[in-house]
Amino acid sequence: MIRLFFVLFVITSSHSAFAKSDAAKDAPENILSNPDISATQNQQADTKPVPKVKLQVIDTYLELHSGPGRGYPIFHVIEQGQDVTVHTRRTNWFYVSDRRQRQGWVKQAGLARTLAPTGLPAALPDTQHGDFLAQQGRVGFALGQLGNSDMANVILGYRLFSFMGIEAEYGQVFADDKDGTNYGFSLMLEPFKNWSFTPFVSKGLSWQDWTDKTKGSVGSNSSHTKTEFTGVGMNYYIGYNFVVRAEFRKIFFIGNQDAISNSAWQLGFSSFF
Repeated sequence: MIRLFFVLFVITSSHSAFAKSDAAKDAPENILSNPDISATQNQQADTKPVPKVKLQVIDTYLELHSGPGRGYPIFHVIEQGQDVTVHTRRTNWFYVSDRRQRQGWVKQAGLARTLAPTGLPAALPDTQHGDFLAQQGRVGFALGQLGNSDMANVILGYRLFSFMGIEAEYGQVFADDKDGTNYGFSLMLEPFKNWSFTPFVSKGLSWQDWTDKTKGSVGSNSSHTKTEFTGVGMNYYIGYNFVVRAEFRKIFFIGNQDAISNSAWQLGFSSFF
């Protein structure tokens, strides 16, 4: 009986050794050649499986690291339009493979710039709507009213972080007795990153150059004002590169007219690039 157990033990040990050897051959060489990475992958407590999903790269390229951290070198890039398959997650890094079965780690921010088969941004654990929009420029327009005057603005924006961006605007104001040119700069905070409808607040400065429509007999027919404003609004994100925006602003004049206030509202449409 003892001999039988000994023979079974030897056979089981040999089979396990050969299985590990075959698995090492099938795995990516540039991943397993680093013992620290192999040890990392064996720590199951820190690695969480995610449902296998195939995504499409929409940025110029997607960088593959040899391990889950910026300190690991980039050994391959996946080009725009190619598919990647997600296997597991370790904190904010995802283990993926391309169509040729090259495997590596991608940071969450990079994987957020991919599309699911539905054509919508990737919806993975810890990858939220704001991560997809991070560091993206936008251009758009808005129509509305400043007090009782009509206005139209062109808006340029850039996301500094997933929750915060800066914007510059240029537009025209049309009143009954005068016309104006508006220049503005603002900071926008959008704290909720995982909603398609997302509220935001803005704080900024603006300058206006006014020209009277009827020239007076005495003095200049132009004037200038400087204002600061606080705004609240709502963004509605459509797909991966369009947003509809509604905003209300409370405006305060700076200088000799600092006791005067006004209000404005605008509805706009923007596209990301």
